[in-house]
Amino acid sequence: SVVEMDFYHAGALLPLSDDAILEKVKAYLDQMVPAFRPAKVIDAAVVRLPNAVNWYFPGSYRSCPEIRAASLENVYFAGDVVRTRHGSWSQEKAYVTGIQAANSLLGHEVDSGVVPLLPTEPHVAAGRSATKLLRGALGFGNEQNGPSLANFLW
Repeated sequence: SVVEMDFYHAGALLPLSDDAILEKVKAYLDQMVPAFRPAKVIDAAVVRLPNAVNWYFPGSYRSCPEIRAASLENVYFAGDVVRTRHGSWSQEKAYVTGIQAANSLLGHEVDSGVVPLLPTEPHVAAGRSATKLLRGALGFGNEQNGPSLANFLW
């Protein structure tokens, strides 16, 4: 098995040695998933990315992999960059796609055990509708041609 653990707002971990961080990770995993207690770490990589964030851009979704690799029959993907219809993002999406990848691997229904998102809250739905209308107007009738927030950040 391959397990990845990410720590956010982890400035206190940055000065620790790789071994100290691995000890913490193993202890946390053992606490969260008791079945991991007898597991041994046989390979590990500690990556420190202070002040780093994921950045998705318009159109990047098309480049994201599906849960199951298209070209390798025994490769499955999980994480926040995996294409899924669940609608969650970041750590929640990584969790959901992990369940979906395991379900696919085991031959179960892909969404078995996955809790669907609640319907969009009214103020969020209104904001999305307003944004869609504005992008359509600025895109001369085609919202895909209208600017997104990302256009104003560079």
